Amino acid sequence: MKKILIAIDGSEHSQKALEEGRKFAEAFCSEVILLNVVNDFKHNYFHESVYLYEQTKESFEQQGKNIIEKAGSVFDGFCGTLITEIKIGDPAEQIINAIETIDPDLIVMGSKGLTGIKKVVIGSVSDKVLHHTNKPILIVR
Repeated sequence: MKKILIAIDGSEHSQKALEEGRKFAEAFCSEVILLNVVNDFKHNYFHESVYLYEQTKESFEQQGKNIIEKAGSVFDGFCGTLITEIKIGDPAEQIINAIETIDPDLIVMGSKGLTGIKKVVIGSVSDKVLHHTNKPILIVR
């Protein structure tokens, strides 16, 4: 495995995915791409004003930088190469786009474990990515 894409969002599930991804990356001394997607909420029904959008966007971008920085520290002393990326947009779409661009050998991501009506209505990011790529995906609970 030369390239491993690890999608992170700062959640507990994401942290577990990060740790599992490190194990695979260390075993193969892989190139690791840590990807955090800042949701732009443009397609969110709760988006009420441009002013509110700009305020929250800046806050979320800073949060994304913090998530990437913290995640990068998990790879201290790592034998491979570490690349960090922050994208803005719909998380599932941006991860799928990154997969197409980067062409990783493995994708690692956490699962939020949505159930019931939430899963039917909005689905999970990991579920959407799983159904839109033919690359191997490790979804960590």
